[in-house]
Amino acid sequence: MRENLISNLLLLFGTFVLLGAFAYRLLITSDIPVSYAIDEAMILHVLLFSSTLLFVYGSIIGSQNAIRYTLIAVLTLFTMLNIFLFDTDAEYFGASYAQIAIAFIMHPLLVILVNIFMQLKTR
Repeated sequence: MRENLISNLLLLFGTFVLLGAFAYRLLITSDIPVSYAIDEAMILHVLLFSSTLLFVYGSIIGSQNAIRYTLIAVLTLFTMLNIFLFDTDAEYFGASYAQIAIAFIMHPLLVILVNIFMQLKTR
């Protein structure tokens, strides 16, 4: 009971951090004439890393398969949305923009992979 509560709280915090990082990404890569700096990109990567850790720890601690399946489904939809939003025709598309955009594809894929391995391990 206590492990499921901790798992749910970690997954909830991970969701909030991921949504905050996504909003921050949209803010710093919007079409405003001011380009973002390295420190803003590092803050974004730290937010993504902490969200990934919260998701991984939450899914490892939790023992319910329904939570893992839901997490896989939601993060798959989030990854598909990010692939759809991955715009390469923008004039500001460079290496720094690609690192930020691809990070939002790779981090959820890592969490999906960990959850798939956890599902295979518990069978």
